[in-house]
Parts: sequence; structure tokens; C-alpha cells
Amino acid sequence: MKPLKSIAVQLEVGQEIEVGPNNKRAKITKIEFHEKSGEININTTQGPRRALTFKLCEDSGKAGASSNPADKFR
Repeated sequence: MKPLKSIAVQLEVGQEIEVGPNNKRAKITKIEFHEKSGEININTTQGPRRALTFKLCEDSGKAGASSNPADKFR
């Protein structure tokens, strides 16, 4: 595995994500940044959590998302 030099994450209120060990779908309801600690917390319909402790959902509505199943592994 090659180490990353940078990463950009864009989260939006209303976006669906998967949370927990069973990958339950949840919507982001609030995003909070704590200046003193530098932590980013998100509130979801499944409860609060720290940022980057979730999975992004695959959008089946995007163009070309289901055109070739092998694209998912590229």
C-alpha cells in the first residue's frame, strides 16, 4: 500500500452514509468543528460520531454506475 500525501473529504448535510458494524444507512444532520481540539463531529440519524468513522454509500443513480460491474474494482 502506498502512503497518501493528501486527502480531501467533502461532507454535506443530507448526505447518506453507512455507519456501524452492520453498515446501516444514516443521513448527516449536522457537522460540527471544535476549534480547540480540531475534531470534526457529525450528527446522523443513527446518532453522533466522529468524522471518518463511516463509509460513503455508492450512488446507484450516477450515470455509468451500473454500466459495467467491473468498474467497481478498478
